[in-house]
Amino acid sequence: MFCDISCYKPDLDACMARVRAFFACAPNAPDALIITFPSVLTLRGPVLNQYDFETDIRSYLDDYLAYQAQLMEVRRGMEDDWIPSVVPYMGIGEFSAFVAGQIEFGDDTSWCKPVLQEKHELDALRLDPENKWFVRLNYVTGYMVQHIAPYRIPFGRGYYSPLDLAWALRGEAIYMDFYEDPDWVHKLLDFTTRATIWFARAQANEICAPQFAHELSTWYCSPNRVAVGEDISSLCSPTHYSEFGAPYTQRVFDSFGIGEVHCHSAGPHVLPEFLKLKRMRQIQIVADPNTARPVEILANLMDKHPERFGRSSDFAVMAVDVTADEAVDYYDLCRRARVVFSVVTDEAEEAKDAVHMFRSRQSA
Repeated sequence: MFCDISCYKPDLDACMARVRAFFACAPNAPDALIITFPSVLTLRGPVLNQYDFETDIRSYLDDYLAYQAQLMEVRRGMEDDWIPSVVPYMGIGEFSAFVAGQIEFGDDTSWCKPVLQEKHELDALRLDPENKWFVRLNYVTGYMVQHIAPYRIPFGRGYYSPLDLAWALRGEAIYMDFYEDPDWVHKLLDFTTRATIWFARAQANEICAPQFAHELSTWYCSPNRVAVGEDISSLCSPTHYSEFGAPYTQRVFDSFGIGEVHCHSAGPHVLPEFLKLKRMRQIQIVADPNTARPVEILANLMDKHPERFGRSSDFAVMAVDVTADEAVDYYDLCRRARVVFSVVTDEAEEAKDAVHMFRSRQSA
């Protein structure tokens, strides 16, 4: 199904050296990086609700790994700055079911209904190592790692932030709770912070299991690094995020040592709050429809908050979704911060053209 990572990335050693130098702010580091993702929107993965996750999860995992191998084959020889990896996907339901709830599967995503209809139900929630989905998700990660480790392919994944997990468990009512019962919200967030750390550590143990460890095992995930999604922040005011989001995400980062945030272009008003977090390695801004482009948001932030940006390890790397043209047109953003330009294309040839354009601009 897979071949050694060097088959997909012939310039693996040079690429690793570039990326390491970039994040370490070494004297020979490139000004910016480019990563490309051809065909992820056109090569469809397995249809989730066609599988029985209760009794035959391996059928899905085998088909999903075959799909990931197809994506890697599409990218074979791509001279960008991405190290090939496998990431799990079963929809958003898995991000909270390890605490409570039953996952409902659709064609291409999944979800869990909120379980905290009443506030007193929080007292009954436990971090249960026998929870069906906690056990199952650890099995999923171990199974996938086992199948990619012989080929030196790293595994990558992220988690809900404590605030996102609180929203998943409570539902839309949490927005009223901010006003009506903030003390209860803090109690819930204390629980979801502990849950996030607990689950992420369990996953890290599977990802870095000694029997499967190789030199790239910790490239994207490790016991000392964690990535969280702050999607719900888009629907919060900066004041609410600074009270109900930032302190708890900070606890997660402090527990692991270093952290990364995934957020959306629909919530640019909260980005300055992310920039205040300590131990922040990278902030990823992905593009939403009918919103400002991530590069426009980043340029605006740099103008308004120049003190939050710089080209040293004291400042977070900024990763932004771009078109091939935007990666060139906005290249000079990397003069004020370390920037990773992420290009999604329909075809591999478009991605190769994007890399060529970028490298030409980079060497100009």
